[in-house]
Amino acid sequence: MSKRNRQLFNLLVQIAINLEEASLFFMQGLKEDISNPAQFAASIKQYETRGDELTGELVTLLNATYITPLEREDFLELAIKMDDIVDGLEACSVRFDLFGIHEATPVMVEFARNIAESSREVLTAMKKLEARKLLDLRQHTQRLNELEKGGDSLLRTALRNLFSQETDVLHVIKFKEIYEILESVTDKCEDVADVLDSVIVKNA
Repeated sequence: MSKRNRQLFNLLVQIAINLEEASLFFMQGLKEDISNPAQFAASIKQYETRGDELTGELVTLLNATYITPLEREDFLELAIKMDDIVDGLEACSVRFDLFGIHEATPVMVEFARNIAESSREVLTAMKKLEARKLLDLRQHTQRLNELEKGGDSLLRTALRNLFSQETDVLHVIKFKEIYEILESVTDKCEDVADVLDSVIVKNA
């Protein structure tokens, strides 16, 4: 494999590492302390910026590489889908600041755990893709699908409880939006799995 092709795979791994680090920071923040939501959002923004930088590097390298080991669109889609997950975490952290939320609910923490586990699956899958172990990717795409279904179920339960137990309308509006953003992040994790499944079909 050429040096540029190795670099392409390595950039996907770096993007996945940034994603995992962001998701772990997000989860720990929700579990331990978001008493300063502005600072928390600023910290997540750093991961979002780093993801954009790495994606830009990958696009530049793709443009300079004549023959790629996977279709160019697959490299780009994987990078964009992983970056979308970090974007979703950043969007959620901004809501904490805008809404003045200083403490996470158990539902938020559970979503964060789901996203962190999904991010670990994505990182492991990218390392196996780099090693060209394509058939080994299926166990990770299947797990990502399971985690996304868990996110769907968690959202339904959370909204049902929110609407039935909460009387403060403003509170309902704030938490409903945050729960829906977090569920959309689990959808974005599944989007990565969908691209990986397509890569398996085309290259295995």
